[in-house]
Amino acid sequence: MKKPPLEGEELIERVSRVGGIVLGVSENRSWIELFYEGDHTHIKSVELPGDIPLFDIFVEDIPHKATVYEHPRTMIHLAGPCDLEIVRDGNKIIIRGCAPTGAKGSRKRFASRSTKNLE
Repeated sequence: MKKPPLEGEELIERVSRVGGIVLGVSENRSWIELFYEGDHTHIKSVELPGDIPLFDIFVEDIPHKATVYEHPRTMIHLAGPCDLEIVRDGNKIIIRGCAPTGAKGSRKRFASRSTKNLE
């Protein structure tokens, strides 16, 4: 079992080579979907814990090129393929860039506002 990234945070998922994030709320429940770089037709739904239906969702330390809001969802296109970790901290869900899985220091986070390709 992998340890949570930081004290008090529960790791929900790590995903490699993500090209974009879709955040939304429907039927009084928060949801997150990820799509891969170069393949916008296949998505990965992230299963959020069911004990709290609505979460505050934060996106941190991920370089992106565009954000499109269209009620009830927001789509964030990343600057390039990015490895992400999704964690829970109380009633907050935090999505942030992380080092590629299996890389030395894989729990190290990238500096925010970076425009470099995160491979």
